[in-house]
Amino acid sequence: MPTVRDAVLDLLRNHGMTTLFGNPGSTEIPFLADLPPDFSYVLSLNEATATAMADGYAQASRRPALVNLHSAVGLGNGMGSLVNAAASHSPVVALVGQQARPLLATPAALANQHPTLLPLGTVKFAAEPTRAEDVPAILAQAIHLATQPPAGPVCVSVPMDDWDRECDPAHYRPTVSRGVVGGGVLGAQAVEDLCDLVAAARTPVLVVGHELDTTHGFDHVARLAEHLAAPVWLSGFSPRCGYPTGHRAFRGTLPMDARSVRSALNGHDLVIALGCPVFTYYPHDPAPALPEGTELVSVTADPHTAARAVAGDTYIGAPDAAVHTLLAQVPPSGRVLPERPVLPAPRKATVPGRLSTEEIFDVVARALPAETIVVNEAIRQLPQFWARVPVRRPGGFHMAGAIGLGFGLPGAIGVQLACPDRPVLAILGDGSLQYTVQALWTAAQRRIPLTVVVLNNNEYAILKDWGNRLGTGHIPGLDLPGIDITALARGYGISTTRAETTDQLRQALDHSLADAHPHLIEAALAPSPYRWNSDGATPSSTTATKSSLNSAERG
Repeated sequence: MPTVRDAVLDLLRNHGMTTLFGNPGSTEIPFLADLPPDFSYVLSLNEATATAMADGYAQASRRPALVNLHSAVGLGNGMGSLVNAAASHSPVVALVGQQARPLLATPAALANQHPTLLPLGTVKFAAEPTRAEDVPAILAQAIHLATQPPAGPVCVSVPMDDWDRECDPAHYRPTVSRGVVGGGVLGAQAVEDLCDLVAAARTPVLVVGHELDTTHGFDHVARLAEHLAAPVWLSGFSPRCGYPTGHRAFRGTLPMDARSVRSALNGHDLVIALGCPVFTYYPHDPAPALPEGTELVSVTADPHTAARAVAGDTYIGAPDAAVHTLLAQVPPSGRVLPERPVLPAPRKATVPGRLSTEEIFDVVARALPAETIVVNEAIRQLPQFWARVPVRRPGGFHMAGAIGLGFGLPGAIGVQLACPDRPVLAILGDGSLQYTVQALWTAAQRRIPLTVVVLNNNEYAILKDWGNRLGTGHIPGLDLPGIDITALARGYGISTTRAETTDQLRQALDHSLADAHPHLIEAALAPSPYRWNSDGATPSSTTATKSSLNSAERG
């Protein structure tokens, strides 16, 4: 008679989930022992990195990915990564080990007393089957829910003595083999209303989000921009890129605060938001969301995004289908699309042996093949990245959906495992690297051809920017001296280069992109332009930093 474990392995095969991520513990051994040869177990050194790897893999492969976590503590370690996965709508399936059933009513070690409550707030669904024979059905339900729009992580806790229990094939085989096909489309009246609204617009503007990062949506929305002669903004903090950013209609990412968003949208009579929140703000600004006389309409597959929009009417449906409909049913505008503003020359670093952000990204843009996937966790430098490094293909960009540091490095490993035929570049800050630096070990052990560029300015510069903006006094803990990044990487088995000039960076990138092994490049980034005194930032540097921050907000 097959066991529960046999049934679950068949279920995972049916969904193409044969690459598993984890850091094993005792409650997981009955499931992991003697894995069949068609399964691959990707070992991470802790659960946060394992979950982030599964997140990157799920997003890049566009399939659910399983991470195996160790009881309550392992789930707790992975929770921050699950927060990012939830914000990125990533179908991560967390399979959590649990103590044996006879011990759950006792003070046993490693018993998760609240297996369905602990992950709430980060997952769409959480369950622990009441009977061993229900494990395949509950896990199947979780997988289906993870993949249905809006996709997101799920969690199933399984007691360790369930795996060897017999499971009747007649009971589990229908569950294992079935599929669920979803993806809503707009109704006829909604289509008519949307098309009439767009056709009547004289000066429309598009705001595009991660839901259009699909094979068809990515390129077709560029056609729509030309069709309507509409400039395009990327939604702020978008975890994926739904638009070819080298296209002449692209204007950057929307700013962070309401006043700046309204300024960016000024002069347009209709904002068409496709597959994105309306809007992602930080910090709070009491300004109205839209300029006077501007209307907004949005299309999203996520009912929660629709309900939380700060302005306009929202249609719930697949945004890529809406793009196809608008192209087919709205006449061409006949207007001329304005040319993209000319990119300014890169700012030069004034500190010897250091590079400016613009210098670094100009070298990166010239070095990367068109099919490269960039995983970016250098949050402070995102505006310069979007201005200078084009994303040319669907699936070409990832970042932490909740802006929680620690996704970048392990997420890039997961992305590369899912897309072995595409180059993958991870761009990290020196601070963000330290959150999950041990992921370098996995990259080295599996010889993953990953290029990692660490922008090292020896500080949490973005927090200095915020301190300056808020007019605070001295903030402790914002400098990061004494970390030898290349030595750390070599300790994990990664080859390294330090680049202090554009020529050194160019040579290092060319070498790494041509190599079949992982490589880390430490790019010596110029530090932030202000320092603290007893009253806060110095006057001369305050002006420079505010200018830099405002530029970042403009995207």
